[in-house]
Amino acid sequence: MKKKIAEAENLNKNVYDLMTKLARSAAPGSDGLLFLPYLNGERAPHWNTNARGSYIGLANSHKKEHMLRAGLEGVIFNLYDVSSALNRLAGPTKKLYASGGFSRSPFWLQILADIFGQEIYIPESHQSSAWGAAWYSLMAVNHVEDLASIKKSIPMKEVIQPNIQTHETYAELYSIYKELYGSLEASFDKLATIQRSAVAQNH
Repeated sequence: MKKKIAEAENLNKNVYDLMTKLARSAAPGSDGLLFLPYLNGERAPHWNTNARGSYIGLANSHKKEHMLRAGLEGVIFNLYDVSSALNRLAGPTKKLYASGGFSRSPFWLQILADIFGQEIYIPESHQSSAWGAAWYSLMAVNHVEDLASIKKSIPMKEVIQPNIQTHETYAELYSIYKELYGSLEASFDKLATIQRSAVAQNH
């Protein structure tokens, strides 16, 4: 990471841009490498503080670009996991919007569209929380009537189209991804106990 930061500084570029550029050189699905992004435990849909991050399927043939891409894909697989749970409760999602820091990465947005297999609508501003706070303020002074009308007032920039062939690749991998948590849950609990004990001894 330090090497990439130094390289970015020399090129006057963002270090994350360099890392995603490298990740682009790996094929969708990272040649069968999956990443569970539970580095700090996990909230939805598993709600388990003992869950841990894991690379599954790592082989000698995998390189930095595969690990980077698998990391990006793992985060979106987890979002898809949450979305699938919500869809079971409330029905299918009709329209997807992306905002926040990750929405500044065209590459990551394409992964999002390809995993979900849906169009992704991108606002001009990635600061969705600021939009929400402003809209609540407008409601408080009776300048707007409801929350739903905010959708008509957010300037939109573009729509990311999914690649259907890539979506099929991701669908196959997701069927494996969604089984991994259950297979590893007991191991996560045991490892978390060992990690807490190690931290206590070091302090």
